[in-house]
Amino acid sequence: MGEVYCLQENNIESKEQSKFSEFITDKKKIIICTASVLVIVLAATMGYMFSVKDKVASWNNKIYSGISIYGVDLSGQTAEEAKTTLESQLITKINNKIINVNVGEQNFQLSYNDINSLIDVDATVKEALAYGKDASLFEKNSMIKKGVNHEMETVLVYDENKIIEFANHINDAVKVEPIDAAISISAGAISITNETIGKKINVEALVDKIKESISPEGSEEVIVVELEDSVPRVTAAELQKIDGILSSFSGSYVNSAAGRVTNMKIATNSVNGTLLMPGDEFSYNKAIGETTAENGYQQAGAYVSGEVVQEYGGGVCHISTTLYRAVMRANLKSSLRYNHSMMVSYAEPSLDATVYEGDIDYRFVNTYDFPIYIEGYMTSNSIVFNIYGNKEGFGTNTYDLVNEVIEKIDYTTEYVNDATLAEGSKVTTVNGMPGYRSQAYLVTYSNGVEVSREFISSDYYAPMNTVVKVGTKKANTTTTESNNNSASTESINNNTNNSQANGGNESSENSGNNQTNTTENQNN
Repeated sequence: MGEVYCLQENNIESKEQSKFSEFITDKKKIIICTASVLVIVLAATMGYMFSVKDKVASWNNKIYSGISIYGVDLSGQTAEEAKTTLESQLITKINNKIINVNVGEQNFQLSYNDINSLIDVDATVKEALAYGKDASLFEKNSMIKKGVNHEMETVLVYDENKIIEFANHINDAVKVEPIDAAISISAGAISITNETIGKKINVEALVDKIKESISPEGSEEVIVVELEDSVPRVTAAELQKIDGILSSFSGSYVNSAAGRVTNMKIATNSVNGTLLMPGDEFSYNKAIGETTAENGYQQAGAYVSGEVVQEYGGGVCHISTTLYRAVMRANLKSSLRYNHSMMVSYAEPSLDATVYEGDIDYRFVNTYDFPIYIEGYMTSNSIVFNIYGNKEGFGTNTYDLVNEVIEKIDYTTEYVNDATLAEGSKVTTVNGMPGYRSQAYLVTYSNGVEVSREFISSDYYAPMNTVVKVGTKKANTTTTESNNNSASTESINNNTNNSQANGGNESSENSGNNQTNTTENQNN
């Protein structure tokens, strides 16, 4: 019995070992199978990845499917191909677009071609080519398979100046110019003509609307513009503020030569009727124009470098000086004023205002909040200027320009030998005048009593020496010749006296302490 038991145990153990061996074998088989599958899967995966990678790489230089710009499809195109497509299709499409501007019943058209419209083709293609290229490998592969359905946008470049020109063209075509109100004064009677309202468009607003409408998309654009009132600069309401004379000044011109009188009349008439709105600046030279024969000016006696000559425009400084005095009495101070370089017969030191074509001008600004009107005319012996404005706004004070002589500078006599004159004879060619240093003040009066004094200018007037020509010609001629010389000398003296009565020309101008060298009429 014992032996049988042992045999049974051994048999059982053998069976168990056999089963274990089979288990191990099965496990090995499983492992081997699994490993084989993994290898296959890995190989398949690697193969797929390489395939995807190659596929994606093949699109590196191409635009993904489904990318377009304003309806132009760029799918699968290289950079160069896309450039060609945009230039041939999109740019042509854009340049054919029209913007319509309607103003009332008028229509104006602006083509995109007119404004030199462009897109940045290189930048647009670069952006299209880069779209989606920063995604993962499989995202790229998906985009390649399915497409991206992406509509790109781009900035349209154009010439803004062309738009401004177009808007101004429209305004020029539709606008109705306003007409200023007008004022005239005759014998103290004030007459006012009403203004006329004009029409215009808002050019800046139209330019903005056009710029906002510019787009590569769509076809024609329509912009409707309303006409606006164009109010004139001068209105009757403003002119009605002028209700009386603020100041006046008159100066005599007796014994003036005919040429000087003509010049003074032209200058006076040119200034007469001048209207200055608040803030406007008056320029005397601009008002009278160039002192040329073409403008009616005549020649008058003038000094040029100490010699008596005839020059166009002699006398105009007489008018500017008279106007200066009237304007100062209206409490309107000069923005530019020069004194003569030498004394003139019609004005005291520091009470003059000289002019000459160029920088030597007389100017002032209307500093009041109401318009002023300048009336100028000449009587048989006087020059008169009246400054009109708003009497209430002007106030009750009165004003006047006064001077103070600081120094009188004596002149001397210069003797000049002249071989054309008989020995011992003397001819005065220039009559001397003293010089001055002086100052001007604007005095304010209340009820005729001085209440303040304001410094205006400090001026210098050079003396002009008497010039006497002394004859040095020896007496070796006949009595007849001597008589002729005497007659000639008398004639020179007469001509000299007449020229000095008519005024002369000078070579230096001074405003305050600053001097400007030029040639201008002493008695202008």
